[in-house]
Amino acid sequence: MLIFKKSMSNKILNFSINQKDIVKCKDFTNNVVNQTYNRFKKELNERKKRIFFGKLGETIFFNYLISLNKKINNDDMFKIFIGENNADNFDFKTIDNQTIDIKTAYENFHNRIVIPEDQFENNKAKDFYVGIKIFYNDKTAKIYGYTSKKNLLLNKKQNFGEGYAYWEYLNSLSNIEFLIKKI
Repeated sequence: MLIFKKSMSNKILNFSINQKDIVKCKDFTNNVVNQTYNRFKKELNERKKRIFFGKLGETIFFNYLISLNKKINNDDMFKIFIGENNADNFDFKTIDNQTIDIKTAYENFHNRIVIPEDQFENNKAKDFYVGIKIFYNDKTAKIYGYTSKKNLLLNKKQNFGEGYAYWEYLNSLSNIEFLIKKI
């Protein structure tokens, strides 16, 4: 069951994470880890952590949309794309076919969403990016909001230690309700 409430800022949404979704995302991670692109040349456990939290962020957003009675097709959400060069093209779409990608922060020091330049440039950018932060020990998550491709371009790319990326601070994201109206 999805439990959420608006924060005092009327922008950030708070959620409880259920065990069923955790198990499903862990199973997905274990099944897909050897099929994914090791972009940052990380060790297996770090790769699993990144895949798991990314998928958990997508699941939280999906559950939120369902709680709003949005008609979302998630048939490919747990699909395994065979081969390191194959991946989903987007996480969600708006009613007018604009693409949405979910970006998940999960470490205490994570305070921005980051989109690696190879996921953004050469016509790979999504129209919108949603920022979610997971507080795993508390089994909670927050949807901070969203940003657009246009806004990320204004920030310009920066190297945060793993190569150049486009970025936005979580606390600078736009109110998610504006994007939800498009879904």
